[in-house]
Amino acid sequence: MPGSLPGGWGTALRAVPRVSRDDFRAPLRKGEPRVVLDNVRDWPALHRWDPDYLRSVAGEREVTVRETNGPPRNIFQNLAAGGRTSFGRYLDWVLDTADGLERIALSCSGAGEITRAVCADGFRCSYYLDAKLRQLSEDLLDDAPPPGWYRRGPIDTNLWCGVLGTSSGLHCDVTPNCNVQVVGRKHFVLYPPSQARRVYRIPQITHCRFDPNLPDYERFPRARRAAGWQCTLDAGESLYIPVGWYHQVTVVSAWALNVNFFWPRPLTQGLSAPPLWPFLLRRGWARLLDRS
Repeated sequence: MPGSLPGGWGTALRAVPRVSRDDFRAPLRKGEPRVVLDNVRDWPALHRWDPDYLRSVAGEREVTVRETNGPPRNIFQNLAAGGRTSFGRYLDWVLDTADGLERIALSCSGAGEITRAVCADGFRCSYYLDAKLRQLSEDLLDDAPPPGWYRRGPIDTNLWCGVLGTSSGLHCDVTPNCNVQVVGRKHFVLYPPSQARRVYRIPQITHCRFDPNLPDYERFPRARRAAGWQCTLDAGESLYIPVGWYHQVTVVSAWALNVNFFWPRPLTQGLSAPPLWPFLLRRGWARLLDRS
């Protein structure tokens, strides 16, 4: 049977260090995650992004939502057909659904307990929004400028929106990124690149088979020895994640809204994540072939 320690975690998880914006420097190589405090203290988004404002600037814009049958668990690994709708209509679904989930958010502690409660709540299907912020609204993009501590501008700025229990599934990114919480709270479990085998990364892609929210150690016994980190972001807090760090992100408030910046990958960070080398080589080779 799946098992875990109290709080929903199968192994002890180290707290991600927290630093002030003035003290943080994005590493050129390797590096570790950091929660950056006061990173966006001047953001208009923190004061403006209520449902009425969001509808007024982007309500009519068409978006594509990720749709999954059943509860919003590991939504990137349990995809059904996606669909297009207006941002305003999607936001209405989020707020209506969040009203029914508020009791779970208030009564449960830990992402594991929340995941189990949401799975038992009778979802027929659920939806998660991952949209390019510029395409959604230039006003929203202006409300959420990139952090000034990175040397180059972002290659992507994404908006994420989902309800309680929505999980990305454990995966890594091939570019450094910063996740900024605007509304609600999100919990992160992270593992360094060296733990790829213990979290059962799926060959040739960046997602993993192991789910730290509902750990099944009979199927994934090596995960018992996985050395992980964790943190929870409140509105106004940010998490910097270097290349190759596996992370599972779970909404732990009735609903949540956050902005994710992705920057160009420093060569030295790519070199510091050996499990990603075959994937990066295949991607680079495919791009060369496309140009030829």
